[in-house]
Amino acid sequence: MLFKTKEELMEAVQDHSIRHARREYYVTESSKTKWKVLCKHSTEGHVKCNPSYGIKHVIQNVKDQTGYDVPYQKAWYSLKMAREIVYGTWESSVKKLPAYLGAIQKYNPGTIVEWKHKGFQASTVLPLAFAVVDEETYPSWKWFLQQLSRHVIRGRRGMCLISDRHGGLIKAVREGPDFVSPHGVHRYCLRHVCSNFNSTIKNVVLKDLCWQAGSEYQSRKFNRIMDEIKKQDVKAFAYLDAINKEKWTASHDGGWRCGILTTQHVRMH
Repeated sequence: MLFKTKEELMEAVQDHSIRHARREYYVTESSKTKWKVLCKHSTEGHVKCNPSYGIKHVIQNVKDQTGYDVPYQKAWYSLKMAREIVYGTWESSVKKLPAYLGAIQKYNPGTIVEWKHKGFQASTVLPLAFAVVDEETYPSWKWFLQQLSRHVIRGRRGMCLISDRHGGLIKAVREGPDFVSPHGVHRYCLRHVCSNFNSTIKNVVLKDLCWQAGSEYQSRKFNRIMDEIKKQDVKAFAYLDAINKEKWTASHDGGWRCGILTTQHVRMH
């Protein structure tokens, strides 16, 4: 839209804010030739206050404040723009890496900053800790996690542990603070979940469906696969339904796994 004068523009924005948008705004820049305003209730503010602010929150907040049902795609795009304003783009972050790696090498001599480095490739897995014990038991797991907490985690929050469902390990995790909310989380290796599931149900078709359900990122698709499992075998459905969905499914994980579903070939002892 074009306006003849700055006053015309100001009047139009004010009228639209009152009659249609029902949103407050504030002036960020004003001169003889320019007048810039921003919405007080922008998504950017929510993202700053709550980094886990998601698309469903955008849709619900817009609905509560304006009565408008914002389309999913539009909510996704607005959240993407807000995150880029707050945190920057992926491209800008990657461009900062050379300076960051240079600083690490300067102030911590001997640091290797090339990920694919001879002797350290290991399929891009960097071992941080290992232990040799007689067997996997509750005491050995408890001791290992205590050492991990003391020497590696060192009070950091937001840690995610992915493992099998060994009883001793689960008990040790529950007793320690590092992988229990709000400090961190414990997730199950999907490959182990499927293997244990097949040992009980003994049906490779259902085992494949179990993997599909656990690796699906959309809740509606997860529910559809679970419905199919229920149609084929109620006991199989009950087996999976009894496991906390946050522990084994990508759709209910909340982003903690960062796309990692299994322990692959790496295990802790």
